[in-house]
Amino acid sequence: MSAEKIDRELKKRINQFKKLLKNEEERESFYNSICGSEILVRIEIFLPSANPERYYDGLFLYLNDEGASSKAEYYYNEGDEGAITKLEGDSLEVVRDLFEDELSLEIE
Repeated sequence: MSAEKIDRELKKRINQFKKLLKNEEERESFYNSICGSEILVRIEIFLPSANPERYYDGLFLYLNDEGASSKAEYYYNEGDEGAITKLEGDSLEVVRDLFEDELSLEIE
């Protein structure tokens, strides 16, 4: 999918949201038509770096509404370049095991 397509669709939604802000009845109808939502919290962990002026890396941990880690990503930045990758399989399990006791989220 192209970036232009996403930009067009986002612009349509933002225009829709602006109209909804002006009409409480339509806004309520819109809210009632939403089929669901999920709480997702992102925690960023800044990992220690021997030379943070030259490079840094870290983790994004995503917690679901039960406070459990649902996914994770690793990022690395060096100079003006950076990359991010999704953690899967053993890598994801290792990160979950290492940080699960340190991170807790209680939602009421």
